[in-house]
Amino acid sequence: MKRFAVAFLALLLAGALQPLSLLGNEFTEQEAKIMPYKQWLDTVGPQGSRYWIRLDARHRPHRLYVGEGFYRADFKSQERFLDIFSNYLAGQPDKFVLIYLFDANTNKRVGEYGFDGFKLYSTPMRTAKAPQKIA
Repeated sequence: MKRFAVAFLALLLAGALQPLSLLGNEFTEQEAKIMPYKQWLDTVGPQGSRYWIRLDARHRPHRLYVGEGFYRADFKSQERFLDIFSNYLAGQPDKFVLIYLFDANTNKRVGEYGFDGFKLYSTPMRTAKAPQKIA
Protein backbone atom coordinates (compact mmCIF):
# COMPACT_ATOMS: atom_id res chain seq x y z
CA MET A 1 0.00 0.00 0.00
CA LYS A 2 2.87 2.31 0.79
CA ARG A 3 4.40 1.74 -2.67
CA PHE A 4 1.09 2.49 -4.28
CA ALA A 5 0.76 5.79 -2.40
CA VAL A 6 4.31 6.83 -3.32
CA ALA A 7 3.80 5.89 -6.99
CA PHE A 8 0.46 7.68 -7.11
CA LEU A 9 1.94 10.78 -5.52
CA ALA A 10 4.87 10.75 -7.97
CA LEU A 11 2.52 10.46 -10.96
CA LEU A 12 0.30 13.20 -9.58
CA LEU A 13 3.24 15.58 -9.10
CA ALA A 14 4.65 14.79 -12.54
CA GLY A 15 1.28 15.55 -14.13
CA ALA A 16 0.80 18.74 -12.11
CA LEU A 17 4.23 20.20 -12.80
CA GLN A 18 4.25 19.67 -16.54
CA PRO A 19 1.30 22.01 -17.34
CA LEU A 20 2.86 24.76 -15.22
CA SER A 21 5.86 24.93 -17.51
CA LEU A 22 3.57 24.99 -20.54
CA LEU A 23 1.62 27.92 -19.12
CA GLY A 24 4.79 29.99 -18.98
CA ASN A 25 5.31 29.39 -22.68
CA GLU A 26 1.71 30.36 -23.46
CA PHE A 27 2.14 33.73 -21.80
CA THR A 28 5.28 34.53 -23.77
CA GLU A 29 3.60 33.39 -27.00
CA GLN A 30 0.56 35.59 -26.36
CA GLU A 31 2.78 38.50 -25.38
CA ALA A 32 4.61 38.11 -28.69
CA LYS A 33 1.28 38.16 -30.55
CA ILE A 34 0.10 41.29 -28.70
CA MET A 35 3.35 43.26 -29.18
CA PRO A 36 2.52 44.32 -32.79
CA TYR A 37 -0.85 45.58 -31.51
CA LYS A 38 0.91 47.87 -29.03
CA GLN A 39 3.28 49.16 -31.67
CA TRP A 40 0.39 49.93 -34.03
CA LEU A 41 -1.65 51.57 -31.24
CA ASP A 42 1.32 53.82 -30.47
CA THR A 43 1.31 55.06 -34.07
CA VAL A 44 -2.39 56.00 -33.91
CA GLY A 45 -2.15 57.36 -30.36
CA PRO A 46 -1.71 60.87 -28.95
CA GLN A 47 1.55 61.53 -30.81
CA GLY A 48 0.41 59.83 -34.04
CA SER A 49 -2.89 59.96 -35.91
CA ARG A 50 -4.74 60.86 -32.70
CA TYR A 51 -7.35 58.09 -32.86
CA TRP A 52 -7.15 57.95 -29.08
CA ILE A 53 -5.92 60.48 -26.54
CA ARG A 54 -5.95 58.66 -23.22
CA LEU A 55 -7.27 55.57 -21.47
CA ASP A 56 -8.90 55.57 -18.05
CA ALA A 57 -8.53 52.03 -16.73
CA ARG A 58 -9.65 52.90 -13.20
CA HIS A 59 -13.29 52.36 -14.18
CA ARG A 60 -14.88 49.20 -15.51
CA PRO A 61 -15.58 49.14 -18.39
CA HIS A 62 -12.47 51.00 -19.53
CA ARG A 63 -12.96 54.56 -20.74
CA LEU A 64 -11.19 55.38 -23.98
CA TYR A 65 -11.02 59.06 -24.91
CA VAL A 66 -10.99 59.42 -28.69
CA GLY A 67 -9.60 62.33 -30.71
CA GLU A 68 -10.13 63.95 -34.09
CA GLY A 69 -8.30 61.19 -35.98
CA PHE A 70 -10.94 58.73 -34.84
CA TYR A 71 -13.78 60.93 -36.11
CA ARG A 72 -12.09 61.46 -39.49
CA ALA A 73 -11.71 57.71 -40.06
CA ASP A 74 -14.38 55.67 -41.82
CA PHE A 75 -16.57 53.22 -39.88
CA LYS A 76 -14.51 50.13 -40.86
CA SER A 77 -11.27 51.76 -39.70
CA GLN A 78 -12.87 52.82 -36.43
CA GLU A 79 -14.15 49.31 -35.81
CA ARG A 80 -10.78 47.74 -36.65
CA PHE A 81 -9.04 50.17 -34.29
CA LEU A 82 -11.42 49.32 -31.43
CA ASP A 83 -11.11 45.61 -32.13
CA ILE A 84 -7.33 45.78 -31.85
CA PHE A 85 -7.48 48.04 -28.78
CA SER A 86 -9.87 45.65 -27.07
CA ASN A 87 -7.62 42.66 -27.85
CA TYR A 88 -4.65 44.56 -26.50
CA LEU A 89 -6.45 45.40 -23.25
CA ALA A 90 -7.53 41.77 -22.85
CA GLY A 91 -3.92 40.66 -23.38
CA GLN A 92 -4.95 38.00 -25.90
CA PRO A 93 -5.65 38.24 -29.61
CA ASP A 94 -8.85 36.19 -29.37
CA LYS A 95 -10.48 37.87 -26.34
CA PHE A 96 -12.21 41.23 -26.00
CA VAL A 97 -12.78 43.88 -23.34
CA LEU A 98 -15.81 46.15 -23.06
CA ILE A 99 -14.83 49.77 -23.78
CA TYR A 100 -16.82 52.98 -23.38
CA LEU A 101 -15.85 55.73 -25.80
CA PHE A 102 -15.63 59.34 -24.63
CA ASP A 103 -14.92 62.48 -26.62
CA ALA A 104 -11.55 63.88 -25.51
CA ASN A 105 -12.70 67.50 -25.88
CA THR A 106 -16.09 67.36 -24.16
CA ASN A 107 -15.58 64.31 -21.88
CA LYS A 108 -19.03 63.05 -22.97
CA ARG A 109 -19.77 59.45 -23.80
CA VAL A 110 -20.00 59.01 -27.58
CA GLY A 111 -20.09 55.25 -28.05
CA GLU A 112 -19.16 51.78 -26.89
CA TYR A 113 -17.45 48.63 -28.06
CA GLY A 114 -18.39 45.30 -26.56
CA PHE A 115 -20.32 42.11 -26.93
CA ASP A 116 -22.88 43.63 -29.30
CA GLY A 117 -20.17 45.12 -31.48
CA PHE A 118 -19.29 48.75 -32.11
CA LYS A 119 -21.87 51.49 -31.50
CA LEU A 120 -21.28 55.17 -32.10
CA TYR A 121 -24.06 57.29 -30.64
CA SER A 122 -25.59 60.01 -32.77
CA THR A 123 -24.25 63.42 -31.88
CA PRO A 124 -26.65 66.35 -31.75
CA MET A 125 -26.12 69.04 -34.36
CA ARG A 126 -24.25 72.00 -32.94
CA THR A 127 -25.72 75.38 -33.69
CA ALA A 128 -24.63 78.88 -32.82
CA LYS A 129 -27.90 79.68 -31.05
CA ALA A 130 -29.98 77.70 -28.62
CA PRO A 131 -33.38 76.52 -29.89
CA GLN A 132 -36.04 79.19 -29.51
CA LYS A 133 -39.39 78.49 -27.94
CA ILE A 134 -42.45 79.05 -30.10
CA ALA A 135 -45.03 81.18 -28.29
